[in-house]
Amino acid sequence: MKLVLDSNIIFSALIKKSTTRNIILSDVFDLHAPEYIFTEITKHKELLLRKSKMNEGDFDALLLLLQKHINLASKEDYIDKMALAEEIMMKVDIADSPFLALALALNCSIWSNDGHFKQQDKVAVYTTKEITNTIDT
Repeated sequence: MKLVLDSNIIFSALIKKSTTRNIILSDVFDLHAPEYIFTEITKHKELLLRKSKMNEGDFDALLLLLQKHINLASKEDYIDKMALAEEIMMKVDIADSPFLALALALNCSIWSNDGHFKQQDKVAVYTTKEITNTIDT
């Protein structure tokens, strides 16, 4: 299954050893994200370091490892879907428009634990629990 990862999924994988991290590293799914997502992670690095209780070297190594399991898409890959995504997400959370635009461009679902993504009906949205259930079945 092809999935676009929301930021919260990657943040979760960085903060603690978890099912989320294991799924990303397993290559069970074809995972994608807008390339700017790692710029966002860098902006929040100090907070993530505190929450994860990792030293910077271990954190950077884990981040690099996660990046190897996620296909990064440039804005050009989904720019033609941005207007539609922004229209859909305007009343939900417009900052998440690139994730929806990428999912629309790739004709795939989104993996997010943010319930607001489920307020739209253009692409399927799966939580970590739902993803785990698809693996177990």
